[in-house]
Amino acid sequence: MNSPRHLTIFMVFCLVWVMACVHSGETVSDERARRVSAADQIEFDFADGASLLVVSPVEMNSLTLNNFQVGTAKNRILIVGVQVEEGGKENVADTVISSITLGNRALTLLSGSEVQLSSIWRGKEYFLKVALYYLLNPPTGKNDITVSFAGPVTSANVGAISLSNAQQTAPVNLVTNKEENQKKIITHITTKSNGAWVVDIVGCGHKSKLKPKTPDHTQRFNAQEESGGKSSLLGATLPVPAAGEVALHWAQSRRSINRLVHIAVEISPYR
Repeated sequence: MNSPRHLTIFMVFCLVWVMACVHSGETVSDERARRVSAADQIEFDFADGASLLVVSPVEMNSLTLNNFQVGTAKNRILIVGVQVEEGGKENVADTVISSITLGNRALTLLSGSEVQLSSIWRGKEYFLKVALYYLLNPPTGKNDITVSFAGPVTSANVGAISLSNAQQTAPVNLVTNKEENQKKIITHITTKSNGAWVVDIVGCGHKSKLKPKTPDHTQRFNAQEESGGKSSLLGATLPVPAAGEVALHWAQSRRSINRLVHIAVEISPYR
């Protein structure tokens, strides 16, 4: 049994600890709330992709991802990736992306994100273009995402990722990368905000079996053409709790892919 002297010492210690907490303006519950505050966390909402349904040499001027679902959480952001491909310099102008809309809302091209890569196959030059678009506070519910091109194209894919509790400004931290005839692509990005997420897409001149190899890097959509140019577009997210450099590593074991374009962007949490 504790002696009266021990009880007195214990009570004095507790009183000093409580007074210190009051003086500092902190309580036990305050600190616990600060550590796990949901208000500081980006949340995944929805993702999907679609491919151009054409049979070569038939071409089309637009591509639609039907019934994309956006949730009701606050501070939403929509990131949309587009991959388009054409053969021959005379057809490059057709790959210009005229517009991307979610319902009746127009998306904005993310500055610096449009990347073009070309290579020769069987004596003909093929041009691959990949770009990222975004929309702040997209409307909730189901709406079609429609991509319109300047002219008819042989090959195209689109993929979209919706997040909530994201900063309501245009993302500015962006990196791009491109490779030819590789089974993998690795791109490094240095995030600037604690609790940020990285959204990345990989556009391919072939159908692919690429998979993310970085821990916690989660594939969110996989758009693979079954006809036309048989190209592909994949997208993923990676949470980065503490700001710093991360490597986004996609790889497959099968044959090399002729053209690869990788784009990654940091999404900061809402503050």
